[in-house]
Amino acid sequence: MKYLKIIIISPKITIMNQKFSFITFIFCVVVCANCLAQQDSLFRTEKEKKILGGTIIKVSDTLWYRIYNPERGYFQKANFDKSDPRFMVANENQTFKFGIGGTVNLVAFTDFAGTIPSNDFVTSLIPIPTDNYGQFDLYANYSRLNVKVIGRIKQHTIVSFIEGGFSGAGNAFKLRHAYVSFLGLTVGQTWSTFMDLKASPPTIDGEGPNNQIALRHPMIRYTYYYKNKLQVAFAVEMSQLLMNADAVSRFGVYPQKQRIPDFIAHIKYQDKFGHIQLGALLSMINYGDSTQNKKSLYITGGGVSLSGTFNLWKEAKLYYQVDGGRGIATYIQDLSLFNYELLPDFKSKKINTVWMYGGYLALQQYWTKKIHSNVIYGITKLETPKGNEAFYEQYVPWYYKYGQYFAVNTFWNFYDFANVGIEFLWGERCNLSHVKGHAHRVNLLLQYDF
Repeated sequence: MKYLKIIIISPKITIMNQKFSFITFIFCVVVCANCLAQQDSLFRTEKEKKILGGTIIKVSDTLWYRIYNPERGYFQKANFDKSDPRFMVANENQTFKFGIGGTVNLVAFTDFAGTIPSNDFVTSLIPIPTDNYGQFDLYANYSRLNVKVIGRIKQHTIVSFIEGGFSGAGNAFKLRHAYVSFLGLTVGQTWSTFMDLKASPPTIDGEGPNNQIALRHPMIRYTYYYKNKLQVAFAVEMSQLLMNADAVSRFGVYPQKQRIPDFIAHIKYQDKFGHIQLGALLSMINYGDSTQNKKSLYITGGGVSLSGTFNLWKEAKLYYQVDGGRGIATYIQDLSLFNYELLPDFKSKKINTVWMYGGYLALQQYWTKKIHSNVIYGITKLETPKGNEAFYEQYVPWYYKYGQYFAVNTFWNFYDFANVGIEFLWGERCNLSHVKGHAHRVNLLLQYDF
């Protein structure tokens, strides 16, 4: 087997049939970023490549850079998601492309007139009564690395993608995406089919609007495309159940690993006006009951969502989403931390799912091709089990009733792959007892993509 040699000039790096250590990988990424700042020196003639010797992996000139496009800018996807890696190499006949990419995000924030004990602005975590102490923090654990491989099998494209970030406990490396996609079939872990990524408004805050559907699941999904306008997707996804503490202590029920995946479908239509997506979810929530000595009992949950974008006047866009259902707390940002899928029904002495619903609306305006602002409002509401309102108000006054989220921000793409942003956030949590808590935050962002 011949040795494979990859040679990139300025500076010269030769890598010969050896395993990459993590340090070597980081070094290569840094060197590539430096090279991309000197693009003119990257392109060599065939003669120069032959002089260097070895089996040459040809560099595709069209893949060395991305021209900034306001319609597909860096903040058009949720939580700093990016498009293709900026650095890619390809084989001689362009049937195989390998890319390394990532982003470095440094965020500074200050809380005043109310604080949240989290880097994310999670309105359901707002202390009640309001904590007016204030705080300042600086973090970079939303930085990420990704690897993308694109291959051609006859006339079809196969894509594999792996991405991780440093948002784990103690800034530990944490898997975000790992999937393979071919002929409309996606297998692995990525954004849920119930989510509408294109309808996610740009925020510095990693949480985003409190009613946003934004989570990743292991899945098997099939997507059918018709004339680049209509998209229909069907998926089975594995979610995780965490039981409400009151349900566990009062009724002897406990969470179980889910045996039946969630069934999700969406239909999306896009045209010059923007796009619209309708999603539906059906779940069979599995739990155990020690009082009945049964390890597998099931309750049906499900919900629907309507989301999309709408192009308004020149360089302006509307983002929106409304959703509702029973037992879908894990899918909703503000409720996913509190295990509200199953709640005690003190009247019937059982547990059950409850209604939860809400939505958000965001307006985006581009002032120039590289500067845009966004105004965002979101609300999430959680009902009490039917017939239990008086009991909950008396004995569970801390029960979450609703939360509100407001953000206004501005981003400036001051360099092709570098951005700065500033954001003001306001949030409110209201409990069933009508006691409220508030929080205010200012975020500052410096981001560099490589």
